Amino acid sequence: MKTKVILYGWAASWLFLIAGIGTMDSGNYVIGILLFLVWVAFSLLLMKNENECRKELDRFDRWMCRALGGKDKNQRLGLN
Repeated sequence: MKTKVILYGWAASWLFLIAGIGTMDSGNYVIGILLFLVWVAFSLLLMKNENECRKELDRFDRWMCRALGGKDKNQRLGLN
């Protein structure tokens, strides 16, 4: 469960990164940096728990492939 929170939080934090850049561009640096730090925090958590998050990401990839009716990506490319 922790890895799902980290992965989905990191994906959602890109919105905070973009919002922070836009806020700093308009001149409000303090709020922009605070928004930017959300992305930094999730990125650090992702790096700290890289192996667990990679396993969860592989599981999500297999699920997405099955949900869309495709084969495994390695089989499609002839790698297996």
